Amino acid sequence: MRARLAAAVVTLALGLLVGSAPAAGAACRHWSARTLLSDRGWLENLAFDGRGGLFLSALERSAILRVRPSGRASVLLDSVDSPGGLRVRNGSLFFNTGDDAISGSMGLADGTIGRYRFDTRRRTTWASGLTMPNGLIFLPNGDAVVSRDIGTGTGMTRIRARDRRHPQINWSPQADSNGMAVDPSGRWLYTDETGSVDSRVVRIRIAHPRRIRTVARLGRSKGLDDMTIDRRGRLFVAAFATGEVIRLNPATRASCVIGSKLGHPTSVRFGAGRGWSRRSLYLTSADGTLQKLSPP
Repeated sequence: MRARLAAAVVTLALGLLVGSAPAAGAACRHWSARTLLSDRGWLENLAFDGRGGLFLSALERSAILRVRPSGRASVLLDSVDSPGGLRVRNGSLFFNTGDDAISGSMGLADGTIGRYRFDTRRRTTWASGLTMPNGLIFLPNGDAVVSRDIGTGTGMTRIRARDRRHPQINWSPQADSNGMAVDPSGRWLYTDETGSVDSRVVRIRIAHPRRIRTVARLGRSKGLDDMTIDRRGRLFVAAFATGEVIRLNPATRASCVIGSKLGHPTSVRFGAGRGWSRRSLYLTSADGTLQKLSPP
């Protein structure tokens, strides 16, 4: 019930932000979209294990699903409170809990990062004391960073791998943050803003996280959500409010829409592992669909 309420609050908030202006930059060819799953409730995030598995944060079901290339979906973990960002690392699935609009608006530090080991099938809490951990990423040194896009006061939080009991609140003072990606050099962390009117994407110097630079403004009230990055350093950003996926080259600041009319996209990742195309993007949506975007 709590997750359903969170979904309703977020939908209402972003619905008020929707604008009609297109993303900045030159036009480009659309990628073709194909629906792989539907009617799964709010899907918040996804990650590949590189061995044929795809994991989904099923927010309304309080579960994490595993999808095989055949399209067969099953519950990997249940009783997961408001699951958010997912990452696969060192033989484990890491997942945020407490990605809840109520926790964000009230400033409740009831969120965690959970860990599920593939070899032992054991589930543990890797870190706790987090306020609405939405996005999740690991830095090159093994530290984790979580984002927060509702409420203020914590900025972006770093969880040091060697001191997980003491999350570093306001590691970066970027208040509105959602999707995150580390550039190929390992020097920069990109993040985007969900609530800003001009849909800002920023770059943070990992060694000096208070140095924040605007990379691009992608258009009016896009409601930016999760993002990913390719080997060339180009970002692919889900625009929740306008139903788009936007490609952005941070070096030139050129951007264009590669997918539209995609519902309310929440996360994008390139395929990894047997049965999943490495050239294609896989996309979760709040309307309960998993889609595949293939380049022209």
